[in-house]
Amino acid sequence: MKTFLKSKKAMFLGALAIFTLGNVSGVSASTTLKEITAYLDGGIRLVVNGLPFTAKDSDGKVLAPINYEGNTYLPLRSVAEATGMNVKWDEATRTATLGPLNQTNGEDFVLKAIDNSFQVTFPSTWTRNDTLLKRINPLFEVGAVNNSKNPAQFFAVTSEDKSGFSDELHVNGYGKLILDQMKEIAIVKNVKIISEKDIEINGLPSKQFEVTGIVNDSLNAAYLITFVESKSYFYQLMFWSAAKNIEDLESLTKIASTFKELSK
Repeated sequence: MKTFLKSKKAMFLGALAIFTLGNVSGVSASTTLKEITAYLDGGIRLVVNGLPFTAKDSDGKVLAPINYEGNTYLPLRSVAEATGMNVKWDEATRTATLGPLNQTNGEDFVLKAIDNSFQVTFPSTWTRNDTLLKRINPLFEVGAVNNSKNPAQFFAVTSEDKSGFSDELHVNGYGKLILDQMKEIAIVKNVKIISEKDIEINGLPSKQFEVTGIVNDSLNAAYLITFVESKSYFYQLMFWSAAKNIEDLESLTKIASTFKELSK
């Protein structure tokens, strides 16, 4: 019998600080440029979705915030993309347009793992943004954001090989293990399980928990976490939002129910 081990992929669920763009300014055409005296302020600490963030250009050069007359100006593209937005630049009209990443024009889209090992189907209000979610937790394999909600909703998936666990550990015990570790890590405080239920997703035994907690000492956070067990893997499908109770439980459960293991 295998030795029982703690999960190597306990979710760092506290990464939920909501970052607002505020005071973001673009650069106008040369005919409207105005010379000013401003200061690069390397002392400003940026946090995006609970993790330290350093703005960089496309070449990886660090971009420091600018302080001008008491206002802080941030690099538009770097910050916008970090918060789940796409920036399109029209040189002819010198217009910067912000919108969701991977917009799907009203159609559902299939979110597939990079290695094609699993997939989840989303409505068009959601957009894929692996980069943003991996900044929250490098263990996330894929991620998506729903910016049509206020506050925004987030989704991520990770998988864990069952070979590191006892043969007697199944999805219910695995889910409790992850939630216990969540409490131990204490990134999320005052963790409460609001509800739990046994479900089945495409023939796979699953356990779903609705959880609330407090992050960053004051931010109410809500989670809908679905644990799925296949022959060789445990999966964690997690929705979360900065709210007392996560909205649209039925629709989010419907999204989770589209989960399908492909090649593992």
